[in-house]
Amino acid sequence: MAPRDGQGRLASLVRRPATWVVGVILVALGATFSSGLQSLFAGLLPDGWSEPGSGIKVVDVDRKPLSGPVLIPSVASAKFRNFSEAAAAINDPDWEAEHEWYAAGRITWEVTLVGRHSDPVVITDLRPERTGPCTKRIEDGVLVDDTPQGEGQKIELKTAIDDAVPQLISVADGSAYFDGGTVTLAKGETVVISIAATSAGPTCEWVLEADYVDHGERESMTIKAPGDRPFAITGHRDDRAYSLIWSLSCLGRAQTPEDASVTDTPPGC
Repeated sequence: MAPRDGQGRLASLVRRPATWVVGVILVALGATFSSGLQSLFAGLLPDGWSEPGSGIKVVDVDRKPLSGPVLIPSVASAKFRNFSEAAAAINDPDWEAEHEWYAAGRITWEVTLVGRHSDPVVITDLRPERTGPCTKRIEDGVLVDDTPQGEGQKIELKTAIDDAVPQLISVADGSAYFDGGTVTLAKGETVVISIAATSAGPTCEWVLEADYVDHGERESMTIKAPGDRPFAITGHRDDRAYSLIWSLSCLGRAQTPEDASVTDTPPGC
């Protein structure tokens, strides 16, 4: 019986070694071309553009200038020549990362996030979580009173870190922001989340935990202060309680408790 047409053609190809060689070369060229295109396009996109769990990136975590006094427990690490130098230090991420310091009573952090994937990434929750139990208020140190005279800043979110369960609350309406609310980031889109944190007395350390949906998968990330440290806050005391106070009212030198107790501006201010 004569072979069918398909079988005949196959048998003919088997009997032609040159045809096999050409076929193998074409397959290899196709694989190489495809791999080259993948490498080319991958080189044009940011690192991690398609990796699950990497859909958002922390661009900056900054203490907002003039957002409240800062307490430095160690007098030795607070050798400033004037108020301008003191204010510049506590607003410098490198200084913040290298020194022990606490927000005194209140602080505003600004967290900048950027989307990295072609499919939008949806942040479903952002919450402060303490890294351990709060302790008693720090009673002494050097205070840098980085607070403007007459504040009028608009702050999107706030939280009382010393609450039983801290939450991020919308300043606009007093609701828990992520109870039904989300933040969606397309590729290259950024958002700045401003968080005003307070403590009425205790010393607390905390981080921000973010939950988000990336490529249909639920992911999470931890956001910390500069230097990969927890955020830290303690209660604020009357200025007279601290060893030294750097203040806008005394630009030239730090005030002592005795200076702070007098009515008139101390000499040299």
